[in-house]
Amino acid sequence: MRLDGQEQLALRLRQAAERAEKRSCPIAARFLSGAERSLAIHAAREAGVLVAFDGGWPEAERVQPCFYPADEEPLFTGVWMEVRWNARFAAVDHRALLGSLMALGMDRAFFGDMIAQEDRAYLYVLPEMAARLPMEWNQAGRATLTVTELALPPVIQPPSGTMLRDTVASVRLDSVLASGMKLSRARAAEIIRQGSVMVDHVPEERVDRLLTEGQLLSVRGFGRVRLKEVGSPTRKDRLPVVLEVFSKS
Repeated sequence: MRLDGQEQLALRLRQAAERAEKRSCPIAARFLSGAERSLAIHAAREAGVLVAFDGGWPEAERVQPCFYPADEEPLFTGVWMEVRWNARFAAVDHRALLGSLMALGMDRAFFGDMIAQEDRAYLYVLPEMAARLPMEWNQAGRATLTVTELALPPVIQPPSGTMLRDTVASVRLDSVLASGMKLSRARAAEIIRQGSVMVDHVPEERVDRLLTEGQLLSVRGFGRVRLKEVGSPTRKDRLPVVLEVFSKS
C-alpha cells in the first residue's frame, strides 16, 4: 500500500529515531514545520530516545529534529546562507525568493526558515544544500542573486508586534487567545478545537492548556500572540497580562 506524505514523513522520523537508539548516537533529520513536530516527538517516544529541535535562531518556525540517547547531546547540522541582490535594480520579497528556490525542484524539507530583508535574506539549510545553492540559485524574478555560506550565524532582529494590556480569567489557552485576537471565549475555543492554533509552533487542541510567560500562539488566518507578562491577581481575581500581537502578514 502506498503511503501518503504524512505517513512517509512519520516513517522517516521513526527510522531516524530507531537509528539513534540502535547506534547510541545523535541522528539529525530533515527540517519540519511546526505542525510536524508532534510526529518527531511521537517517534522519539516510541524508540525510547529523546528529541530536540533547532532552527538556527530562537524564533524559528521550521526546525531540524535531532534524536539522541539520554547519555548523549543533540547534534544539529544546519548551515546559514546569505542571499544578496542589488536593491537599486530589483525588489525581492520572501514569496519571490521561496518561489524561485522551489522552481529549482528542491525539497522544502532541506530548508529551514528564510528571513528576507531589503537587500538580502538569510536561509537555514542542510549541508548538502549549502554546497548546491551558490551554483544553482542565481535568479529570483528580475534580480540576480549571490549566495554564500556564513561562517557565523547572522544577527536577526525578531519582528515586533503591538503591545496589549488586558485582564483574563486565567492563563488558559482559550482565555489568552480570546483576549489577544479580540474574540469571544467560545469562538476562541472553537478555533482551538479545529486544530488552527499552535503553541510555540506545536499544534494544540486543548482549550484548557495553561500558558506561561514567553509562549507564542500562532493562529491560522489571524496572526500570532505572545504572552509577554502575567501579573498578580486583582481584587476581582483576574490576571493582568501583557500580550504582543502580530497581525497576519
